[in-house]
Amino acid sequence: MPVAPPPPRLPPLPHLAAFEAAVRLGGYAAAAAELGVTAGAVRAKVRALEGALGVTLFQALPQGVTPTAEARDLAEVVARGLAALERAMAPLGDPPLPLGALRVFEAALKSGGFAKAGEGLGLSPGAVAAQVRRVEEWAGRPLFTRHARGVTPQAEPLAVLPGLSRALSRFDALAIGATTVRIAALPAVAQLWLMPRLPALRAALPGIAVSVTALERPPEAKRAPYDLALFFAETGGRLLAEDALIPVCAPALATALRSPADLARLPCLSDSSWAADWRVWTAVAMPGRPVPRGVEHSLYALAVAEAMAGAGVLMGRTALLAGALAEGRLVAPLGPAVPVARGLRLTRLRPLPRGGAAARVAEWLAGPGLSP
Repeated sequence: MPVAPPPPRLPPLPHLAAFEAAVRLGGYAAAAAELGVTAGAVRAKVRALEGALGVTLFQALPQGVTPTAEARDLAEVVARGLAALERAMAPLGDPPLPLGALRVFEAALKSGGFAKAGEGLGLSPGAVAAQVRRVEEWAGRPLFTRHARGVTPQAEPLAVLPGLSRALSRFDALAIGATTVRIAALPAVAQLWLMPRLPALRAALPGIAVSVTALERPPEAKRAPYDLALFFAETGGRLLAEDALIPVCAPALATALRSPADLARLPCLSDSSWAADWRVWTAVAMPGRPVPRGVEHSLYALAVAEAMAGAGVLMGRTALLAGALAEGRLVAPLGPAVPVARGLRLTRLRPLPRGGAAARVAEWLAGPGLSP
C-alpha cells in the first residue's frame, strides 16, 4: 500500500513576522527591538525558516546581514499577508496580534468548539483552549461562551472569521510539503506543450497534482497565486526550447507545396496573437513577395487542429509543434525555419522549498530527454 505524503505544513506566523521585520529594518537587532524579543530569537526564527524553505534568506556581512533577492520578494508577500491579518482582526483589537494563536483561533471558530478544532489540528482540547485564551486576553474580553456542553463562538468573532480566513489563506503558497503545483501558462503552451507531458509527469512524480491556468500574459510574480510560469520571453527563467517560424501542413497537402510561391494558391492559417508571424517569415524566405493571407483563429491550438485536418498551411512555431512534426502529424515542406528571439521559458514565481513538489516539477519539466 502506498504511503500517503505528509500534509503540507505552513511556516509559523511568528517566524514569518520576524523574517519580514528583519528584511524591512535591515537586520536582526532592529527587528528584535520592534518585536520586543532578542536578536538571537529573531535569528533563530529566520534560520528555521531558511531550513524549512531550503533557501538562503540573509547573507552575512562584516557587520550584520543583508537580505537576498529571494528574501525581498518573499518579504513583500509576507508583509501583505500580515497587513491583511491586522485589517481582519481590527474589530477585536489593536496590533501587535497574537500571531501564534490565530490559526488555532480560526479553527475553533470554524468548527464551533475546541474539541472539533483539536481533532483537525492534532491538538488536545486543552491546547486549543489555551490558544483561544491568548486571543481573548489580547482582545480584553471573552470571544467564546463557555457552557456545560462546551463552547459557542460569539457573534463578534464570527463576524471577523471570513476576513481572517482570507488573510490566512495568503500564506498557503508558503506551505512546506504542498503537493499541488500551480502553473500559469500561455494558452497555446498549456495545450500544445504542457498537456502532452502531464501523463509522464504524473507517472514520474506520483502524489503531486498539477493545476494549470491559461493566461494571455505572464502573471506578476510578487502577487500571483502560482508557483511556476511557462511563457515565451527573450530573457529570464530557464530556457526550455528555442523557437522558430516555419510553414506546416498535413502530409496530404504537402505535395502541393513545391516552392514558397505555391502558398498563394492555398489557404494560410494564423493565430491572432501571432498575426505578424507570416510577415516575419515572408521577409526572410521570399522577400519582395506578398505576405500570405488567410483564416485567422483566436486560439493557436485550434489553428493547429485545422492544419492537421488539411484546412490549410499554418505558420508553425517549432517550440510548440516539435512533437507533431516528429510524429508526422504535421510536415514542414518549405524552408527555411526563421529563428525568433523569444524562446519558451520556465520561471519560478516564488522561492520554492528545496525538494518540494514545485521544485521537483520544475526540474522535471526542464530535464533532458522529455518526449514532446
